[in-house]
Formats: sequence, C-alpha cells, structure tokens
Amino acid sequence: MREKMLEILFVVLTIVFAATGYSLHQWNRHSYQLTNRNPNDLRIVTWNVGGAGGHGGRSLDNQFLPHVATVLKELDADLILLQEIAYEKQVSRLSRMLGGKWEAMVSNGGGRSVAILAQRGRLYSRIRPDKKHNGLAASYRAPGKPPVFLMNIHADPYSAQRRNRLIGWATDVLMSRFPDHLKILAGDLNLDIDIDKRRDLFTDDEYLDIETYNYVAQRLPDVTLNTGSTAEPDRRLDYIFADVKRLNVVHAGPWKGKRVADMDHDPVVADLKIE
Repeated sequence: MREKMLEILFVVLTIVFAATGYSLHQWNRHSYQLTNRNPNDLRIVTWNVGGAGGHGGRSLDNQFLPHVATVLKELDADLILLQEIAYEKQVSRLSRMLGGKWEAMVSNGGGRSVAILAQRGRLYSRIRPDKKHNGLAASYRAPGKPPVFLMNIHADPYSAQRRNRLIGWATDVLMSRFPDHLKILAGDLNLDIDIDKRRDLFTDDEYLDIETYNYVAQRLPDVTLNTGSTAEPDRRLDYIFADVKRLNVVHAGPWKGKRVADMDHDPVVADLKIE
C-alpha cells in the first residue's frame, strides 16, 4: 500500500514539475568547457572554496590560495562569487595574486563568509552585509554594458527552513529593486532536488527545497540546468540564476577537475551574452 501511494505521489510530482519547468530526469553530464572569453560577454563564476585548508579544514587556507588564484586567472571572469571565506585578508591576498585591478566585497559571517570580486567594472554595495543572511548584494557597472544587480549567497547545509528563508529573502530583494539592472543570483544554495537520488545526505525536507527552487526559477531561470553535479558525492548544490530575457547563455556548468585538498565543490561558470 505504501509503495502504491509513493508511486501516485511520484506521478503527481512529475505533473507539477512539468508545469513549473523542472525536470525529474537525471542531469546531463555536459560540464563547462573553457573557451576564450568574448569581451562583449559577461563571465561569472561561483565557487565554494571551503575545504581548501586540507586535513578536514573547512575554510580557504592561505597555503592553497595560489591554486585558487591559478584557476580563477585561467577563467579571467568579470565576476567571481566565493563562499566559505575565513576572513577578509584572504580575499585581499587573492585579489593581488589575480593581478589586474579587482574590486572586492566580503560579508562578515565568520568562517562561512561570502565574497564578490569584479574586474573591468565597478562594484557598488547595495545591502549591508550581516551574519543573519550571509549574503552579499552589489551593483556591477562596466563600460558599454548595462548595469547588473547580483546576489551571492551561501545557504544553510542542514536546514531546509533556513535555506528557504535566505533564498526567499535574496530573491525578493533582487527582484524588487533596480528594474533597469540585469539580475543574477548565484552561490552555494545547498539545494539537491533530484529526488531520484539519496535523500539522506543533507536536506531535512526535500519538498520544501523543491518549492524554494521553483520560487527562484519562476523569476530567474537556472542557466546551469542539466549541466551535471557541482559537488561530491554527485550532488548539485551550486547555482547561477540569471535574467535570460536580456541575457543569452553561451556556455555554462561546473568546471571539473579544479578542486584541491579536501574541497568538495567545483567552480561553476556561465558565459552570458548581453542582448
């Protein structure tokens, strides 16, 4: 009887997801392939660098900053969104290693701080960083391109309710302000909503996670959908949502093979062509 009810629930969910644009199919394994950056495009990367301390360390360790810098220099992105920064000086050192003229913002969330780095344009703080939301909002303005309003967040890995509150707050802030700006929401959302897989890894309420995902995706499309897992073991936790009405996705997805020490996240990259 229980199996029959689960089968009915699965069919109902399939119909609901079809109506909202979410697919139950396994993610296609089309990860990001690096190409030369088109100067007219916008390249954005989000990366949870926690675990680069090695030996169980959770925050980016100075010993591994050169590796992270090497990966990011190869990407040559316009916008870099990092999660699990230990303290602000790490971002300053990373910026110097990257070379060029980078602007940076860091939240004050302790060992799980988030940061935004930008080149070829200016960053303007839009929301005061705080520990409650562990997110950063900024405007990015580059010559010859429309302004971008972006949000970098790191959601709670263990509580679906806390994820729901943070992601909902970030989405509402993003969509309610600066209507002339392109909108981008990215980061480690800790949503693993493929219900065909194991559900006992992190989430405590997968259905609330599905609602949370759909709340964002109905407003800003998921530009890395169907591009594969972003974290071990075979989980999709890192996302880039963007205003595709004004942006075309050229390339997007996780860039594999760039982890170091005990990192469990890949950098996730999107090349966006501005209409």
